[in-house]
Amino acid sequence: MNPEELKHIAALQAMDDDALARVATALEEKNYVDGQTVFSEGDPGDSMYFIVNGCVRIEKRAQATSTVHKVLTVLEAGDYFGEMALLDQKPRSASAVATGGARILRLSKAAFDQMQAKSSAAGMSVLFAMIRTSSERIRRLSTQLVVYDEVGKAIGESRDLQTLLDVILQQLSSASSADWGMLLLRSQFSEGLELRSQSNLTLTSAQREAITKGQGFLGPALQNPQDQLVASFEETFKSCARLGFETASLLLSPITVEGQLLGLIVLGGNERDHFDLNALHLARGVARQAAQAILNARHREEEQARSRHSRQFVRF
Repeated sequence: MNPEELKHIAALQAMDDDALARVATALEEKNYVDGQTVFSEGDPGDSMYFIVNGCVRIEKRAQATSTVHKVLTVLEAGDYFGEMALLDQKPRSASAVATGGARILRLSKAAFDQMQAKSSAAGMSVLFAMIRTSSERIRRLSTQLVVYDEVGKAIGESRDLQTLLDVILQQLSSASSADWGMLLLRSQFSEGLELRSQSNLTLTSAQREAITKGQGFLGPALQNPQDQLVASFEETFKSCARLGFETASLLLSPITVEGQLLGLIVLGGNERDHFDLNALHLARGVARQAAQAILNARHREEEQARSRHSRQFVRF
């Protein structure tokens, strides 16, 4: 293993060349295809892994005997996982699965112990790197817990749809550090869109009209509704007419119930690659969490509108 390649792994960047060289000799390179399991929940914990290329999703069974898995996080090149095996060697608490082709470096417990015996500095460098990166993960997970808790509270307590939509957009915008955001719902009475919530976005009347008509980048996003990270707007939507408020990066997450498209969450970032897969995963989770509540609230809105029209008709 070339020690220079290890400098692209965030957790190892602070190591000096000698420590990197010792770590490199202890690593075993492995390649995985899309969907291939690195390890499964319940497997013995005997090694940690560093991602050189590709992505790995960490997922956990919804129930002990269930075949349904929930994605906890998505890790990218430069990340590591499975590190607790070097400390406690307990069974894996979750599964790791390659997303797309992935090139991964394995550090076994035995190799780590041998490396530490030869050079305590190299071993301590790995441990300190784990501590630094783990603290970042804890902060991210704490943020995600707050988002899910606040959205869940809004679902249970909000008496109107608008309050729920505002909470969803506010929480996702804050958690992803988005520069702007908007939440759109499909009109109940036409094929158009309704701009129901917006954050840090000032729109002209012409832009609002274009949004309701699904113009610009919204056209392809609605025709093929899927979770999407747009690292560079100019490259992805170069054939689309500009609406005038687009920024370099976009995060698009559709709100669906049983295949029915209810709306779209759109977050924008001023810098290229502003959003990562974890931000997309969080938006997807919130959209799924709130979708049925949004549908039910829309039905209530429709019934209330019909009731108002009926009363007006009787008075007339």
